[in-house]
Amino acid sequence: METFTAVFSEVRVIVPARNEADSLYSDGYGSFSGENRVLALDSFEGLYLVERGKITVIDEESHERLVFKEMLLKVSSGDPFNWTRYIIYKDLRTRGFVAKRGPGNGVDFLVYERGSHGRKPPRYLVYAIWEGSQEPLKHLSDVLAGAKAEGRVLRLAVVDRRGEIVYYTLSEMGLERGGP
Repeated sequence: METFTAVFSEVRVIVPARNEADSLYSDGYGSFSGENRVLALDSFEGLYLVERGKITVIDEESHERLVFKEMLLKVSSGDPFNWTRYIIYKDLRTRGFVAKRGPGNGVDFLVYERGSHGRKPPRYLVYAIWEGSQEPLKHLSDVLAGAKAEGRVLRLAVVDRRGEIVYYTLSEMGLERGGP
């Protein structure tokens, strides 16, 4: 397996070589940005590719190679939720899905059906939640309404204390007030 070189800049990983960038992009990684159209990887994508040995990451400031743990510390300093995103991203990729950063509002990932990346829009929205944490039902209801309006399926990725993930489909929230 060929290893590509990337540069860690702030909280992003940049792949400067065009042919390497094109190869990664065709496999569902990163997005092209800027006027030079360089491939920028999200932190969880960079971590995943470093762990798999697909890329070597050089720190822009120190010019030293970053190993997985060093990179994780750097990306988590500004966003402690990066570890959760990474383990969910890794799980999705291991299952054969292509996942991209979600649009916000708590939606962590847009997920394409297997084999549909680049041909069809994402089918699923993945909303991450830690087991035992409290989540307002109104917020989940709003996210579900947004998913339905876009014609997507909402999956809750529940992460337990051991880092294992269980996915639940949230399809309807019919809460009614009433007595016994």
